[in-house]
Amino acid sequence: MTMTLAHSHDHALVVLSYVVAFFASYTALDMGGRLAIASSPASRRLWLAGSSVVLGGGIWSMHFIAMLAFTVTVPVSYDIGLTLLSLVIAIALTAVGFHLVETRLTPTRLVAAGIIVGAGVAAMHYTGMAAVVLPGRLIYSPVLVAASGLIAVVAATAALYLALSVRRIGPKLAAAAIMGVAICGMHYTGMAAMTVSADPTALQTMSSSLSRPLLALAVACGTFLILCLALVSVFVDRRLEALAEREAEQLRRARDDLEARVLERTAELAEANTRLTAAAADLEAARRRAESANHAKSDFLANMSHELRTPMNSILGFAQLLMRSTRDPLTDRQARQVGLIVKSGNHLLRLIDDVLDFSRIETGAIKLSLEPVWLPEMADEVHTNLVALAQRFDVLLRTELDGDLPPVLADRTRLIQVMINLGTNAIKYNRPGGEVVITAVADGADRLRLTVRDTGHGIAPGQLEALFEPFNRLGAEQGNVEGTGIGLTITKRLVELMNGRISVDSEVGKGSVFAVSLPVTTSARPQAPAHGATGMAARPGNRRKLLYVEDNPSNIELMRDLIDTLPGFELLVADRASTGLDLARAHRPDVIVLDINLPGMSGIELLGELKRRPETASTPVLALSAAAMEREIRRGHDAGFRHYLTKPLDISAFLAALEDVLGGKLSEGA
Repeated sequence: MTMTLAHSHDHALVVLSYVVAFFASYTALDMGGRLAIASSPASRRLWLAGSSVVLGGGIWSMHFIAMLAFTVTVPVSYDIGLTLLSLVIAIALTAVGFHLVETRLTPTRLVAAGIIVGAGVAAMHYTGMAAVVLPGRLIYSPVLVAASGLIAVVAATAALYLALSVRRIGPKLAAAAIMGVAICGMHYTGMAAMTVSADPTALQTMSSSLSRPLLALAVACGTFLILCLALVSVFVDRRLEALAEREAEQLRRARDDLEARVLERTAELAEANTRLTAAAADLEAARRRAESANHAKSDFLANMSHELRTPMNSILGFAQLLMRSTRDPLTDRQARQVGLIVKSGNHLLRLIDDVLDFSRIETGAIKLSLEPVWLPEMADEVHTNLVALAQRFDVLLRTELDGDLPPVLADRTRLIQVMINLGTNAIKYNRPGGEVVITAVADGADRLRLTVRDTGHGIAPGQLEALFEPFNRLGAEQGNVEGTGIGLTITKRLVELMNGRISVDSEVGKGSVFAVSLPVTTSARPQAPAHGATGMAARPGNRRKLLYVEDNPSNIELMRDLIDTLPGFELLVADRASTGLDLARAHRPDVIVLDINLPGMSGIELLGELKRRPETASTPVLALSAAAMEREIRRGHDAGFRHYLTKPLDISAFLAALEDVLGGKLSEGA
């Protein structure tokens, strides 16, 4: 005989079960949100496990507390194995459901996951009910069982969707409240589907020592502890994420600011580059204009030099012929007058040379060839050039240089020019009976100092600063000593171009000391070249033929008068290059003298033609030109002229050049 037992629920425990369901639902929603945004597989697995334990375990805890809330008139106990199995079912199937929707929350995946989790919840519930041990058996209503399963599926689907989509705390609390109601509704619907049928004879043999309120409270406390730990982990993770986001935001702002600065700086650099390009173009244009101006200036100076030297050639040339003439000797008065002409002409010529030198230095057009220079040999040449001037001014000139001095690194020609200029000044501004001494001593470990000491009147201290100013003769222009006023300026610039230094020490009434300091170099002394006769010896019994190619009548007349003073010479004259070429081929002259600026063909071009013709290839050719710029002289030597002589004609230099190329001493017979 069986009987149906009446049953009821402890309302306090029912409320406690709902609180557990709500708390578990909220925690699961919070952890599900972390699962949805997890960035790495490891963190995703961690949050998946946590969410499954929280939601599955929370539903099981609510179920177990609700079971403890169930009261019946018979003793009740629980099978521990089935109870634990119901917990495992809830957690495992919840994990499967979360895994389906953790990466992609599509409707298909959501429904499948909801069915799996709902089935797990239902299986957990009825496994837990099967764990109930009482004197009788449980009978279920199929309709209510189905209803409870449907509620479980719907609740599980909603829980999964809300866990992965709800972010804000307000909607999350509302969703937790609804999920708690749904979970409790599923459980109590399942409980309503149950009827307890007991055997009266067994009621007397069973007893229960289980305190259900205390057990429910213990389960609730354990669940709340686990849920609190889960919430703490979510809170910490969220704080770390917020900190990371702030740092990432700061980095993004810094990156954006850096990109903005880079763009701004790039724009500034592009603008600066544009300006620099424009400035470079302007500088290049200015450089071209400056070069063009320098070329124009050099061309102007060359032309001016040529135009000035051409008439000076006639003036000084004929004056020299008059002074040298033995056929019609000059009277003393005429000799004095011609001497003044030569003196004034030479002064004008020096002025022309100094102005051209100064201009070339100022424009950077002057070219130096730095090479080892042995001072004793250089000093001998300076002494040779200055000794006649020293005798004329009654000044003793001495050079005191040690033959073992190392060479200095300088341009030999320009260094001689510097020393001659300093020596000339020391002689001209000396006093009768005075002396000029040229010496050289060490100036530190790697320099030599050449000094030019005189016993002249000296220079006042207030005038020393203006000593190297161009065209400033410090009042000497009122005296009898000739000068251009730019010799010392040129000297100073030349010394500096040779990496040297120039200084002056002077005392009024005692004299001055000019010092030039130059770097020394190490080089072996070259062997002196063997000197021998060059050129072509005069043909015995024949007159030497000199071909002069010149288009200026005054210069031709000067050459006629000069050759007329030389016995044994015949002069051939051509006023253009083509005529000169024909005469050279026809008469085979012993020497040819060419002007450079000729009509139709330049003297350099004519020289090339002469060297290409077998009959004139070996004939020595001299240049005699008013083109006296350094570049023009260098060009002439490079072209192959045996000597390059400049106008005005220096008769002594011209005769020395003839002797050199003809290989014999010339005698003047006029």
